[in-house]
Amino acid sequence: MQSFYNIEKSAFHRGEYVGYAAGYVFRIVRTNSSFGKWEARLARFNPVNVRLSNRIFYAFTLEGMSGKLDAFARETLANAIVEVP
Repeated sequence: MQSFYNIEKSAFHRGEYVGYAAGYVFRIVRTNSSFGKWEARLARFNPVNVRLSNRIFYAFTLEGMSGKLDAFARETLANAIVEVP
């Protein structure tokens, strides 16, 4: 496996990965979806921000997933900077 700075193998679930973006932890699993081979969801439900909890990312490769998590982190951090007066 190629190494990515924001994705690592899960120590507890065989065949799964853990992704990190903007302080959130995502569980990455294989899927049979037509949107992509890999699916990333938040590892824990966030009752404060339900919109964020329903965020699902799909990608055909782990490299693509790494890019999507990176884009999510940049978007989240940019929105957080704008919201602070």
